[in-house]
Amino acid sequence: MNLKLTPLVTRLRSLLHVRDRKVIREELSDVHVADLAEGFVRLEVEEGLQLLKEFEPDRAAELLSELPTSTARLYLAELPDFTLAHYIDILPMDDALDLREDIGEERFDALLNVIPSEDAQEIRRLLAYPEGSVGRIMTEAFFEVSADATMADVLEDIRRSPADKYEMVNDLYVLGELDRLLGVFSLRKAIRSRPDTTARELMNEEVISARATDPAEHAARELARYGYYSLPILDDMGKMVGILTGDDAQHIIREADTEDVLKLGAVVGSADAYLSLSPWQLYLRRVPWLLGLFLAETLTGLVLRHYSHEANGHPDKLSNYAQLVVFLPLIIGAGGNSGSQTTTTITRALAVGEIRPADTLQVIWRELSAAIMIGATLGIVGYVRAIFWGSEPHVCYVVGAALPLIVIWASTVGSVLPITARRVGIDPAVMSAPFISTFVDATGLIIYFELARRIVGAW
Repeated sequence: MNLKLTPLVTRLRSLLHVRDRKVIREELSDVHVADLAEGFVRLEVEEGLQLLKEFEPDRAAELLSELPTSTARLYLAELPDFTLAHYIDILPMDDALDLREDIGEERFDALLNVIPSEDAQEIRRLLAYPEGSVGRIMTEAFFEVSADATMADVLEDIRRSPADKYEMVNDLYVLGELDRLLGVFSLRKAIRSRPDTTARELMNEEVISARATDPAEHAARELARYGYYSLPILDDMGKMVGILTGDDAQHIIREADTEDVLKLGAVVGSADAYLSLSPWQLYLRRVPWLLGLFLAETLTGLVLRHYSHEANGHPDKLSNYAQLVVFLPLIIGAGGNSGSQTTTTITRALAVGEIRPADTLQVIWRELSAAIMIGATLGIVGYVRAIFWGSEPHVCYVVGAALPLIVIWASTVGSVLPITARRVGIDPAVMSAPFISTFVDATGLIIYFELARRIVGAW
């Protein structure tokens, strides 16, 4: 049940005065855990902790895994070890690993000695994969069958299995010797086939898979690209070791896209919920880039200072300079905005796999073609504006000619830098819109003033 947030927060706070655990659980049983987590972010920690202690353990565990990392840490720090051990034990393994980040490695490792050894061993196996890899977040609870298994046997296995034995049964994986993946078929096919049909007859041998050491985001986007319910994960020897589920892939992509958006806005840090961040955390996320951009903007100041010094002491040059300065906001804005549009578009296309570094020439050609048309349009508008503002004819020519050149330059830079960053292994989002805008500001002014020098002899 999807509720409006404000009534949900009010509802949560009203339950703080209820002393009956059963009533609290019943009142919130119809609230989706994602909505519940969003409501808890808006509560004071003391309030949320009071309610959390009244939840059933599995419900509390689900809530903890949905909370932003910074908020979850505040709650987990107040919970006793035996409670956390229970949470880790009942959570899916990939969600249990998320708690490791929240409570700290040392405490998490100690809790592994409390939970059943089988679960602890599975968690340690997942921890053996590189950080950020899909192996860390996959689940080993997938449905496997032999090639000779009949659909009668498969369906009987599903009926007899405990509810928590498999993470999902939408896709059934056919394994051969040494657990090598032979093929996959859907539960729907199994249900619709004759009971004596074998897995070998139904399976699709063209299976899209990922290596356990592959980046989690890459595997998640592969899953989204092909629209599967899950993606089989293989080790380096070709053995199937787990699956990436659709909900985990969705979570990975959402976090990655949010982080890219933050980087495009020159904000560092992970994709935590806004209300879970303190003013100090917001400061730490924003000030590094702002300081860097502030220093970079000195280049713009140096360019202006250079040309103003050249005009100083020469009445004719000062007159031209004064008229040209009037149009600086227009010139800077056009270059920075066009560069930002381009880099945002290219970064997004790189992130979702629509383009690759091999497409560089095609991208440059498309952006150059668009920039010529955009620049020509802005040049005409800028020329007309300069006339209406009563500028000298030569100044109007400079404005009309500079705008297309600056837009073309900004679009070229905005398209090349993200692709170059990806080619050398840097996150393209680092080439954020503020960075492009700052760079284009200074270089665009050089184009503007040098064009003025050549057209009208302004210096």
